[in-house]
Amino acid sequence: MNRKIKDAFNRVTAEKDLMQHTEDAVILYMRTQNEKPQIVKNSRKRNIGLALAFVFVFAFSSLFVYLQPVSAVSINSTSSVEVYFNRFNRVVEVISYDENGEPTSEEMAIQNKGFEEVMDEILSDADAEDVYVTVASRNEAATREMVANLTTHQEMMRNMHIYQSSEEIMKKARENEMSMGRMHAMHELQESGEEYNTTDIETESTQELMEAFDRHHQEMMRGGHMHRPGGGMNGGHMNRSR
Repeated sequence: MNRKIKDAFNRVTAEKDLMQHTEDAVILYMRTQNEKPQIVKNSRKRNIGLALAFVFVFAFSSLFVYLQPVSAVSINSTSSVEVYFNRFNRVVEVISYDENGEPTSEEMAIQNKGFEEVMDEILSDADAEDVYVTVASRNEAATREMVANLTTHQEMMRNMHIYQSSEEIMKKARENEMSMGRMHAMHELQESGEEYNTTDIETESTQELMEAFDRHHQEMMRGGHMHRPGGGMNGGHMNRSR
């Protein structure tokens, strides 16, 4: 383009200085016009990049919040199932344990399902004589809501025990890959001040451990040591036998 402009000016008869200034002005103008589309193009690319980055950060943050467990329900009998829920009461993790409290490879197709649907599915398949359910959450309101929902199942089952644990026990059980119900029972028995051998507690099957804890709990209630049988974040218990 610059060469064509120079050739065109070479064919024009005028004073040399005037021609040179005019030629320079025309070339500068043409360069400016050619650079403008490139500037606009780069600006658009930058804006698109910023928008995509924002979308990515928002999507990642939303996914992190969704997958973060804030509540747990531990269902224990001859074996155990640990179900973790997010703040939307949707299942984000399920862990199964054998009769000795060891994790198993058993899987359940309940991911992303709601609380009530999952409890219906698991508890309807429970065939043990006694079922021990331990619940915990990051906030007490969520724990009370879980207990209220579980009470409906308790009324239909012959012998279902519901305990309220704490966020601390929930986190500790998760870190140690242990059923929260088992961890809660061990903690309460060890903290009771009675003659419970730690080694014996840890080696008992989950069923035996939960039975021992329930007997201890019933004795505490009969002795008047627990004035809130349905509440409290540590050791709260609700039991209805039919």
